[in-house]
Amino acid sequence: MSKRYRHHTLEYKLQILSEIESGLRTKAAICREEHLADSMVERWQQHAREGTLREWSTPKEREQARELDWYKKKVAELTRDIDLLKKTALFSLPMKRSNSSLITERNLASKGDVR
Repeated sequence: MSKRYRHHTLEYKLQILSEIESGLRTKAAICREEHLADSMVERWQQHAREGTLREWSTPKEREQARELDWYKKKVAELTRDIDLLKKTALFSLPMKRSNSSLITERNLASKGDVR
């Protein structure tokens, strides 16, 4: 039988932490009455001190975050490619103009008599 994990809302975590800090109930009493592990409450306290206490993310939210990261990388890659193509086009434009293979009267006269 697999173990089922419980996920607590941010409001619940903050309520438990505020009850401990205000002295309404002890940490041991809360853990016993709410069926919480002491280490979990300690972890919540540590995250609250560090400012990293957050809501549990759902699998759909995690999938959306991964998808968003993929799109950000793709946009960065395409932006880099566009910038490279712009630089290449700006660099090669003067060379194309000077090395034109079209023969006109003007560039024929500048090359001399080529017959």
